[in-house]
This record gives sequence, structure tokens and C-alpha cells, in this order.
Amino acid sequence: MPFLDRIKNLFGSKAGKQQPAALRRGISAYYDAARTTDEFKNYWANADKLDADSANSREIRHTLISRSRYEVANNAYADGIAQTITNDLIGLGPTLRMQTASQGFNQLVELTWDLWSKSTDMQRKLWCMAHAKHVDGEAFGVIRQNPKVRHPIPLDIQLYEAEQVQTPYGLPQSGYIDGIKFDQFGNPEWYDVLPYHPGAGSMVWSTEVERVPANRMLHWYRMRRPGQHRGIPEMASSLNSGAAARRWREATLSAAERAALLTLMMKTPMSPDEADAVAPFTTMDVEKGLMSFLPMGWEPWQASGEFPTATHEAFHKTLINEMGRSVNMPRNKAAADSSDYNYASGRLDHGTYYDSLDIQRHECASRVLNPLFDVWFDLAITTFGWLGGDPTAVTAAAKLHLWDWPKHRVADVEAEANANQTKLKSGQIGLHRLYSDAGMDFDDEVESMARTFGVTPDELRKRLMEVIYPVASQPAQPSPTSPSPTDTAVAAALNGIFTKRNGVAHHG
Repeated sequence: MPFLDRIKNLFGSKAGKQQPAALRRGISAYYDAARTTDEFKNYWANADKLDADSANSREIRHTLISRSRYEVANNAYADGIAQTITNDLIGLGPTLRMQTASQGFNQLVELTWDLWSKSTDMQRKLWCMAHAKHVDGEAFGVIRQNPKVRHPIPLDIQLYEAEQVQTPYGLPQSGYIDGIKFDQFGNPEWYDVLPYHPGAGSMVWSTEVERVPANRMLHWYRMRRPGQHRGIPEMASSLNSGAAARRWREATLSAAERAALLTLMMKTPMSPDEADAVAPFTTMDVEKGLMSFLPMGWEPWQASGEFPTATHEAFHKTLINEMGRSVNMPRNKAAADSSDYNYASGRLDHGTYYDSLDIQRHECASRVLNPLFDVWFDLAITTFGWLGGDPTAVTAAAKLHLWDWPKHRVADVEAEANANQTKLKSGQIGLHRLYSDAGMDFDDEVESMARTFGVTPDELRKRLMEVIYPVASQPAQPSPTSPSPTDTAVAAALNGIFTKRNGVAHHG
């Protein structure tokens, strides 16, 4: 069969007519952004088709990290954004709330965790990890035994910077993603940790690394692309904005200084033959507070100070807003200035920011707190003999727990209290949820309040329930009223009528 006939049998005789109109016209793209015209060719010149790990290679990550640290160190707004988001994210640190059926066991574990976390300065380390995640893009902490910990559980976290977790060149790279060894299913097996930071001045370079098991490594980063295994600075998209803000500030200051200084330029309307001879571009020092005699025919002229321009403040606000937008932080919080905000706009802007913080807190719990708690709980069972003293025999129900984070601050406390009261009385929310949102354990607070008032926790719960859900009062029954004189007279008259009628009937 001829070749064309076979094509017609496979696709139909009208296959050519069924092609998309764009292909028939020879157009190579349906989207303007996909066109390769000269107008945007230079703009998209740096766009690549690399996968997540290749796009975030070691060289690119280290360049971004160094520039991000430099920006934070030299730009007060970038520094303030990094500190503010870390403060709002971690605050005084989360508290453990056990969820087992035994209230006594819950309190025992919570108290032990609280004492241990204070002895290891856990809040400070969590704050440092959150700050490193923002500036460097990722944070690393290794769970180790530390005999110097002043607690029966000698467990601690040792923090490392991102550059210290890498596989030196020359070592086998099969299955590695720059410092992380993965199995065939994509699960991390171990992390390569250098004994010294590559930027340490006294470091002697060595290819020896410590292989830290994956269950002992806490790796916290924001995963933005499928297949991404290392993080990049969260302010990477706004680094140039921060640099532009500093350039704009320095340029404005420099122009204003030049205009403010006593810098005179000499001009003359006279011809060179008439005015005194002056060599071009020569200078003459003018002492402060003195009057100088100028050469004949020359007049001084000084540039007027026109900086800062009217657009300086607007452009400055735009740059700060762009820097804060990369981390969903509103401009008034990034700039620490709410002078041009009203209450409604402030609430709307903070909603997106708090949503982002809640997501990051969830990631912190899954990437840092929960793996740490699993190791700590097993060691506590062995140390204190809880639940038989055998961690392998403990079920998952004995480890049920939550993390209570510090409450997000609100501007109008009274409005929030009224809203919570409405939700409580309408059954939309419970007291335990309100306490949890505020970073407190409801059961612990009830016991504390009960001791304060000298009642039992059950009695206090009953009183709280009566306040929130009062028993509906029965409608009052109408009390009998004494008859009026008119009613009495009418009743007597009717009674007499009925009596006479009955008597007549009886006698008749």
C-alpha cells in the first residue's frame, strides 16, 4: 500500500484538516510570554529548564546565602524583617500538650519536657533555626547526647550552617544531593557534615565528613518545587530590591551633601582677553567665615539643593513593600511604621502574614519538634521507667501530643474578646480551642484557677459551663389576680339569676 494511503487509513482522510489552526498557520506559541521576539529576548535570557536540585546547586545556593547575609548585615529593613518574622514565628517557644487518656501522665510528661527544654535553652535554638531558615534558606540541627546538660535526659541539639552540610568534591556522588544520601525510594539515609565550616579562617581542608543518620538530623527548609531537597534564602527574590534601596539612599544622600557643601563654580560673561587669566579646572580653597576677593570678571555660582526629590518617599516605600512581600509581611510591619494605615487595612494585610506563619509553624512541628520529641520520649522512657521502661513496647497512643504556639497579637483586644464570647455562646468554638489558640493548656489553667479560688476543677468546670451556657429559665406562670369590684358585682348578679332559674324550674 502506498505510504500516503496508509497514513489516511490510520488517521482518516481528513487528518490534515483536523490539525489546530495555529499549527496550520505555523505559529509556535499560544502565549505571548512564550514568544521568542526581540522585544523580550533579553528579559528572559536567564530563564532555564533545570530541575529543582540543579537550579539550587551548591554554587548558586552559596552565592545567594552570602548575599543574603550581607544584605541583612547592611540593610536595617532586611535585618528588621528577618528578626520580626522570627519573633512572630517562634516567640517564647511552643509548649508541649500531651493527648493521652491519662491526665496525670500528660502533666508528668509536659513538666519533664518543660524542664529539659529550659536546661538546653531550646527556645534560643529554635529562634536561631528559624532565623537561619529565613536568611540562609535552611537550618540544620543534629540530635546528640550532651553530658553537660543539667537534666537526667542528656539530650541536646547542635546547630550547623548550610555550607557545613555538603559532600566534598572527589567523594562518590551516586545517590547524593549535595550532602544528603538518598535510598532508592527517595528517603534520606544520612547527611554529610563537615567537621569545620568552609569559611573558617583556621580550617584545614579535609575530605573527611561525619555521616549523621537521617533520624538524628533536623532539616528545616521551605519546599517550593517537587524534587527539591535543599533550601534557598527566603528573601532571594527581593535581594536586588534591598540593594536598590541602599543605592537609592546613598545616591540621595550623596546628592544632598554635594548640594549642601560650599562648592562654588566660577563663571564669567567676559571674553578671555578681558577677564583675569584662570587655568581651566583649577581649584581655590575658601576658608569658612571669610570673604575672598575673586579674580576680575569672575562670579561664583552654586548648584541648588534639590534632593531628596518628591518621589523619594514613595519609591522607598515601594522597595520596602517588595522586600516584605517575599515573606508575606505587610509593609507597615516591615517598615515598623503604621502612620498611613487605618485599622481595617492593617487587619487585612496581617491576615495573609499570619496564615504564612501558621504554615511555617506546622512545618517546624513536622520537621523539627516531632522528630526531636520521638527521640526524647524514647530516652525518657528508658531513663525514668515510664510505661514499663521499654520504648519498643510503647504504642503510638501513648505519644499523642500537640504543640501550643504563642498567640498572634491583635490590635483591638476588646473586639476579639467580644467575638470569642459570641462564638462560645453560639457553640462555634470551645474553651479548650480558645486556650490552645492562646498558647495555653486548658486543663492546666483550670487546675490553676481552681487552686486560686479554693474549689475543685470539676466545680470550676461546672461554673464555667453555667456562665457560657446558662440554663434556660422556665416561663413564669401567670399568677391569679383578685377580681375587680365590677367583676364581683357581675358574678353575683349572674349567680342570682341562675339561682332563681334553678329554683323556678325545681318548683315548677
